[in-house]
Amino acid sequence: MLARSIALVSLAAAAFAARISAQQERTIRGLLLDRRDSLPVAGARVEVLGLAVAVMSDPGGRFVLRGLPRRSLELRFSAAGFVPETLALSENRDSITVFLNRMPFELAPVEVRGEVSRARRRFEEIAQPSTVSLEADELRRTPSVLEPDVVRVVQLLPGTVARNDYSIGYNVRGGESDQNLVLLDGVPIFNPSHLGGLFSTFDPDAVQSTDFLTGGFPAVYSGRLSSVLDISLRSGRRDRIHGSGQISLLSSKLLLEGPLPRGASFLVGARRTYLDAVVDAFSDERLPYYFADAIGRVDLPIGSASRLAVSGYWGRDALDLRLVEPTESRDALDLAFNWGNRLLGAEWQTGLGDWRMQAQGAVSQFGSTLGLLPDLARFHNQVLLQAARLTAEPPASSAQRLTVGLSVERYRITYDLESPTLGTVFLNARFDPTVWAAFTDYQWTPTPRLFLRPGLRLEHVPDARFTGLAPRVAFKGFLSPSLAVTGSAGRYYQPLHSIRDQELPVTIYEFWVGADPWIPVGRADHLVLGVEAWRGSEFQLTVEGYGKWYYNLQTQNQANDPRVRGDEFITTTGNAWGLDVLLRRHLGKVRGWIAYSYTRAERNAGGIKYPPGHDRRHTLNLVLQAPGPLGSELGVRWGYGSPLPYTPFLGQWERLRYNPTDHAFEDPEEQPIAGPINSARFPHYSRLDVGFRWRFKRWGASWEPFFQIANLYNRRNVFLYFFDYGIAPPTRTGVSQLPFLPAFGLEVRF
Repeated sequence: MLARSIALVSLAAAAFAARISAQQERTIRGLLLDRRDSLPVAGARVEVLGLAVAVMSDPGGRFVLRGLPRRSLELRFSAAGFVPETLALSENRDSITVFLNRMPFELAPVEVRGEVSRARRRFEEIAQPSTVSLEADELRRTPSVLEPDVVRVVQLLPGTVARNDYSIGYNVRGGESDQNLVLLDGVPIFNPSHLGGLFSTFDPDAVQSTDFLTGGFPAVYSGRLSSVLDISLRSGRRDRIHGSGQISLLSSKLLLEGPLPRGASFLVGARRTYLDAVVDAFSDERLPYYFADAIGRVDLPIGSASRLAVSGYWGRDALDLRLVEPTESRDALDLAFNWGNRLLGAEWQTGLGDWRMQAQGAVSQFGSTLGLLPDLARFHNQVLLQAARLTAEPPASSAQRLTVGLSVERYRITYDLESPTLGTVFLNARFDPTVWAAFTDYQWTPTPRLFLRPGLRLEHVPDARFTGLAPRVAFKGFLSPSLAVTGSAGRYYQPLHSIRDQELPVTIYEFWVGADPWIPVGRADHLVLGVEAWRGSEFQLTVEGYGKWYYNLQTQNQANDPRVRGDEFITTTGNAWGLDVLLRRHLGKVRGWIAYSYTRAERNAGGIKYPPGHDRRHTLNLVLQAPGPLGSELGVRWGYGSPLPYTPFLGQWERLRYNPTDHAFEDPEEQPIAGPINSARFPHYSRLDVGFRWRFKRWGASWEPFFQIANLYNRRNVFLYFFDYGIAPPTRTGVSQLPFLPAFGLEVRF
C-alpha cells in the first residue's frame, strides 16, 4: 500500500512539474524588415544564442521560435546583404519587429548582392521555372531609346519578341500582346505606354524589383494567357528626405522620398515632356503633344506585426491639333486626342495567430477621348477595374508552404460615339464582366532533392455563363546542389480580349472587350520542361522547352452582318512551341546576360492557318554591363531577330461604284489585292545600342550624366512596305525603323 501511494504521489508530482514546465515555455513571433524601405527580409537566419534553435524568415519576413525557456534570451539575425544584428530579449516580450541595416557599399546599387541572393534563393527554395528578376540599377544601365525604360529591358529577355523599335509591345512565347498581365504593386494596368507605345509608363528610379514570368505561372496570378510582368515600387527611405531629378532629351522628372510620422515613409515622383513648353516659350509655333505621369507609395507600420501600403499612378497623353482656323463665318475645328491610366491600390498585411493575412483593394482605369471639337464628334472609351483579394498563409516550414485566397474583379468597359451637333449617337456599347475566383498554391518538399508545387484556381464569370477549373503544377528535382530539372504545367483563362488587329505592327493602345454570351472566355494550356544550373553565385544557365495551346481567341470578322449579334469576331485557336536559353552573370565587374529564343507559332481562324505577325524563329540578345572608358559605367546591348512575317500585296484593282441615277459606273478607287496572310517575311533585324553613365559627388549631391546611342551602326531595319502597282514595273518601298539616335541627360541625387 505504501509503495502504491508513493507511486501515485510521484506521478502527480511529475504531471505537475510537466505542467509548470509547459507554462514556462514561450513562443516568440517576429517580423524582419529592411530599415531603408520597410520591405520584408526573406530567407534571414534567426538564431537563439546558447541554444540549438534556429529558423529562417518566410517570404513575408516573419519567423516563429517555439519551445523556448521563459528567461532573457539573445537573438542573432543574419541575411545576405545585411549587417548582422544581435538583440537582447526580456523574458516578458514575445513579439518583436526588427529593422536590419543594409551593408554599406561605395559602388553603384547594382553591386549590392540582394538580387543575386534572391535569384539563388529562389533556385534553392521555390519550384517556379520561367522567371527572371531585374533590379532598378540594371534597368538604368541598360541602353534604350532616349532614356532608361523598364519594358524595353524586358523585351531583351528570353521568350520575348519585340516586333519593332516603335513600340514597347511585346509577345511572349507565341502569345499576343494583349495576353500579357502587367502589375504595378499587384494592380493590373491596361495600357502601360506613352507616345503611341514608344515609351513605358514606369520610372526605373521608383522601381524596387521586376519579376517576369514567361509561362507556367502559379495560381495566385490570373486574367491573362501568356505572361506576367510583376513590378514592385520601392518604399521611401526612413532616415531623412532624399530626392533625385533627371532631364533628358525626352522629359524631365523629379522624385522625393523620406520619413513620415509614426514610422511611415513616402515616395512620390512626377515626369513630363517639355518640348511643347520650350517651343511655346521661344517661338510662335506650337507643339500639339505632351505626356505626363506621377507615381507614389506610402508605407505605414501598424503595431508590431501589421503594415499598410498604398500605391498610386496617374498618366496622361494629350494631342491637341488645330485643323481649321476660325473665321468670321465659322468656328475653329480642333482634333483633341487624350488617353491615360489611373490606379490606386491598398495592401494590408497582418498576423492572425500564426497565420499571415493579406488584404488588397484596387481601382484601375484606362480612358481615351477622341474629338472633333467643339461639338462635331466625340469618341470615348473607358476600361474600369474594381478588384479585391484576400490571401492567407499558415506558418511555413522547410517542408511545406501554403497560400489560399479569394478574389473578385469587376470590369466596366464602355464605347461611345456621338455627334452633339447632330444630336446623334452612333455607337453605345458596354461590357460588364465580373470574375469571382478562389485559389490555392501549395509547395511541398517531400525530400531535400524534390520540390512539388500543385495549385488550383476556380473562376466564375456569370456574364459569360462560364465556370472553369485551372489546375497548375510545378516541380524541381535537384541532381546536385547546383543543378536541377524543372517543369510546370497549367491552364489559364482570360475574360478580356483586345479587338485591335493583332497583325498590325504598331498601335497606340489596346481596345478591350469583355466576355459575355457572345464573346467566350479565352483559354491557354502551358507545358514547360527545363534545366537550371549555377556555378557558385555568379553564373546562371537556364534552358527551357515549352508548348502552348490557345483556344477561344478573338479575331475581327471583316464580313460581319451588323444586323446579327455575335458574328463580330471569329473564334481562333493556336499553338506555339519553342526553346529559351538564358546565360547570366550576376556578380563581378562584368555582368549581363545572353538570351536566345527559338519559336514556332500558328493560328487557325475559320479554317485558315497562318503564322501570326510575331512568329520569329530566332531571337538573340546580348546585354553587357561593365566598367567603361573615362571612369564610366558601360552598357551594351546587341540584338538579332530572324525575319518576321507580313501579308504581301500581289497587285491592285480599280473599283467602280454604280450610280443608279445615270446607270453608269464611276468614282474609280484603287484597292490592293492581298496575298495569303503573313506569307512573306521582312529581312533580318539587328541593332547595337551603347550607353555610358558617370557618377561623381559635388556640392552634397551625386551627379550622374549619361550618354547613349541607339542603332550605333545605323542599320536600316524594315518597319513596313508600301507597294505601288500603278507604274511599270511595280515598286516596293520600305520604311525604316529607328535610325542612328544619340541621346544624353543628367540625373542628380540628393
